[in-house]
Amino acid sequence: MNKMDAIPRPELFDFHGVSMINIFTENWENIQNFQARPDDILIATYPKAGTTWVSNILDLLYFGQREKPIPIYERVPFLEIFHPAIGSG
Repeated sequence: MNKMDAIPRPELFDFHGVSMINIFTENWENIQNFQARPDDILIATYPKAGTTWVSNILDLLYFGQREKPIPIYERVPFLEIFHPAIGSG
């Protein structure tokens, strides 16, 4: 058995006409009420199009090299993903 076969896939459901899973919708009210600040940078990409790479490059340009690495999800929050162990953007 493949390691990935043991992880159950979340069930898709219709969310405003789009098939979604709950990890993207449980925090939806906060996403709709999000107010960007003038110095915020919004990264909008297609899936698998280099989002993490762009996020790392922008983080380096904006904050410079860090002495101790910080996980990407703490440096660049994903507004659309909510997981209790990680929190939310």
